[in-house]
Amino acid sequence: MPAALKKPADESVASPSIIDVERPEAAVQIDAALMKIVKTTKSSPLKVMREYTSLAFGPGKVSFAEYHKLRLFDDAYYQGRDKRAVIGWKRNSQINLEANFRYDWWGMLSDKIASASYLAAYGFPTLPILAIYSDCAGKSPANLPPHALLSNADALRSFLANEKIYPMFGKPTEGLQSLGSVALARFDGAARALETTDGRTISLEDFVASITQHYAGGYVFQKLATPHAGIRAICGDRIATARIVTIVLDDTPRLFRACWKIPGGSNTADNFWRPGNMLAQLDVANGRVLRALSGVGVDLVEHTHHPDTGAELIGAQVPLWPQLVATVLDAAKLMQHVPMIGWDVTALDSGPVIVEMNETPDFFLNQIADKRGILDEDFNRFLAQQKKNRVAREKMLAERQKVAH
Repeated sequence: MPAALKKPADESVASPSIIDVERPEAAVQIDAALMKIVKTTKSSPLKVMREYTSLAFGPGKVSFAEYHKLRLFDDAYYQGRDKRAVIGWKRNSQINLEANFRYDWWGMLSDKIASASYLAAYGFPTLPILAIYSDCAGKSPANLPPHALLSNADALRSFLANEKIYPMFGKPTEGLQSLGSVALARFDGAARALETTDGRTISLEDFVASITQHYAGGYVFQKLATPHAGIRAICGDRIATARIVTIVLDDTPRLFRACWKIPGGSNTADNFWRPGNMLAQLDVANGRVLRALSGVGVDLVEHTHHPDTGAELIGAQVPLWPQLVATVLDAAKLMQHVPMIGWDVTALDSGPVIVEMNETPDFFLNQIADKRGILDEDFNRFLAQQKKNRVAREKMLAERQKVAH
């Protein structure tokens, strides 16, 4: 199934495992959620359902779960903005297909090795690769890449037992929302175990078995990057990425929306769905935090300080913000065939780095952070331009086919 058509997993807590390879599905109990909404808003069930129905059949096509999670029941939260501009997953997936209609580019972007290598080849800063595990890896000793190729469990086991390669970060070559990822601090040779940066101990054999079972097609190991001093002061020694969405409007890449994912609690990955992590609304002109939140729906909580470090969040500056923005705008020029991209970028002491680029950005983060939907004048104009571009391309391809025959 194309990534644009995959429904994001529910925002519930992942079950503990060696590596969290999936998020459990949890059906929203409409009756229970409705009663919570009614209690929070002091409204009537009929009024709430009437509003939800209008939004479900409106341009945003929101589900009831999204109506709850995006806090669409709260008029004060949206401060008079048009809630019909807010989109749900169904409309989001349609937009991904409409905006990025050059599907021939999707394969490269969805593979983390291919996309990082492509960006690096054009001089953009990415995280260097230490090793790639895949049961499809080649066996030839000729023309070896600068990283290790691990084609079987024995090779993976030997690589992980090398104490000199730590700390490092592992993740699937194709994956979403940090599922399957792990930050490894060191290898304990005496115990034959791996220690994670969040303090867990994992048997080497269990870890190898999990990777070979779930990610035989590809798993990548990278040197664990140390975040910029400004990030460390806020959330400790953990990467906090800015999600910057760019669109190409009038043939020019533009910053459309941006928010900042801030890790908290015991989390290493900064994905907002992980309990304890926070999301910050940004002033895109200067990268300063306007508000920070955790949770969704009736459980949404706003924070003025980081719960772990006590660092002040409101007014905090995303380090190297002008450089981060310039980097993604330049990269968006390179990726001209994919005019809408969600970039995950962060700052190191050495400068900006592109962690990932997503051809099917999920606008949930931007909408809940900004308290407004994405269907504004500029974005609707962008979609209209892409419709014209798609028609023009289809016409050109049809004419070429006629000539070929």
